[in-house]
Amino acid sequence: MHYRATYSPEDNKLRLYADARLPRDVYDRVRAAGFVWAAKQELFVAPMWTPEREDLATELAGEVGDEDTSLAERQEERAERFGEYREKRAGDAERAHAAVAAVADAIPPGQPILVGHHSERRARKDAEKIESGMRKAVRMWQTAEYWKDRAAGAIRHARYKKLPSVRVRRVKGLEAERRKHERDRAELERLLRFWSGTPTREEALRVCNSFDRGGVVLSTGETYWSAWGALSVGTTTVEELRAQRLARLPGIIAHHGRWIAHLDNRLAYERAMLAESGGTAADRAKPEKGGACRYWCSPGHGRGWSVIHKVNRVSVTVLDTWGHGGRTFTRTIPFDQLREVMSAAEVQAKREAGLLAPSTNGLGFYLLDTPQPAPGPKPEPDARAEKFAAVAEALRKGVQVVSAPSLFPTPPEVATRLVSLADIRPGHRVLEPSAGTGSLVRAIRESHPEADVTAVEVNTRLAAALSGMVRRVECADFLTIGENLGEYDRVVMNPPFERGADLDHIKHAFALLAPGGRLVAVCANGPRQREELGEVCTTWIDLPAGSFREQGTNVNTAVVVLDN
Repeated sequence: MHYRATYSPEDNKLRLYADARLPRDVYDRVRAAGFVWAAKQELFVAPMWTPEREDLATELAGEVGDEDTSLAERQEERAERFGEYREKRAGDAERAHAAVAAVADAIPPGQPILVGHHSERRARKDAEKIESGMRKAVRMWQTAEYWKDRAAGAIRHARYKKLPSVRVRRVKGLEAERRKHERDRAELERLLRFWSGTPTREEALRVCNSFDRGGVVLSTGETYWSAWGALSVGTTTVEELRAQRLARLPGIIAHHGRWIAHLDNRLAYERAMLAESGGTAADRAKPEKGGACRYWCSPGHGRGWSVIHKVNRVSVTVLDTWGHGGRTFTRTIPFDQLREVMSAAEVQAKREAGLLAPSTNGLGFYLLDTPQPAPGPKPEPDARAEKFAAVAEALRKGVQVVSAPSLFPTPPEVATRLVSLADIRPGHRVLEPSAGTGSLVRAIRESHPEADVTAVEVNTRLAAALSGMVRRVECADFLTIGENLGEYDRVVMNPPFERGADLDHIKHAFALLAPGGRLVAVCANGPRQREELGEVCTTWIDLPAGSFREQGTNVNTAVVVLDN
């Protein structure tokens, strides 16, 4: 079994590599020490360095080396993984959307339930499939967008960690942590010196009451939480307490020493990286009274400059105001939050050159020779995002199921055939007098998107759904509409069949044809229809048996073409 351990000062993490599965006892020790298995990287990683974790890594690997990959490289690899996750989830979303479309081809949005026909149960079931599929497609797309954001966040995190201002704050935090360990070590060394002597009981009680507030192990093996309490009641002696302190204190002092040495190494690294990057704006140009600076809330949302009124040890003081013309107050800005610094001489030179304009609050200025950043290019619209946003909106509204007795929507292949026979040309006015769910309207739009289409539908909810598809929608019984509809060059229709209603609708629609116009309709293929339409039609086409089976009827049908 071969182990390799590394440490990276960039993220203060220990990593443990193994060429095979860890034995159970080793695995338990590694997990108990705080190491976590990173499956994609095939390694164990500890969230931060500690002496105990370093000791375990050294015991297993022999030594702890430097990590080969940088933080930026690891974050790029992480972003790549997130990108792969995103593409997988986007593919899942596309497949779910395609499955919805496959069902919706048979039942478009707004498809009615055909009450009284065997398709009612199937229509309800398909409507449920559509909604379930839409929900899955939206969920998968949202997951894809989540991984997209995670990928972008991984790159931003790597860049953020390299910012000089961030390194300065990290250095401050490390220095504060180091000072704490120094204080703790100094106090423990003081205790060690005290217990190395021969203190009396009174001296021991005084020390335990003031700053040695740890517990003590009694002769019975129990741990008493207060050494002062144990001495007071006589359950332990000064000699026993002294022996325990002399045994424990050197190890604790050494533990703090290891922390201090580790923090010294991290500080050296961070300071070296800060110097290599050029440092902060305050490092590059020392702030001075009478100079100017830009910071996170400078006048004009960061484009303006504030005059420096005082320079402190680690900060500058500027004047600010509550709103425009409000109360003035002083604001203290740490050096690491300064974005740019200008010397007093530079401010004076620009003032004499007439390049300064007062800011809106009157406490700072703008540089007239500073070019405004050009607006960045507008992001390209994401067609997939727009598509799934539309699906989410449709899902929010719910799949609409409309009850419309005796309605048999035109199958897509029949609709395409009718539109082809209609021979629609540019400039033609087209009428669909029994539009239903819009099967014929969609077929017209697909082949002739510029056509001027009027649709008539008696069902109010279906008529409302058609309003976005055609220029004009009339919600009424077609047989009751007179000449106010006007004349049309083409009529494409699939009228209701029951009790010979198809003949009444076809005759009424033929009366609305302009000279030279053409009517193409589906009708029942029965003796009455043949008798009344067969001799006057231009074309009679028998449709295959069962053409409307999927729509809920086995009535034999035909296509009839009438020219005016």
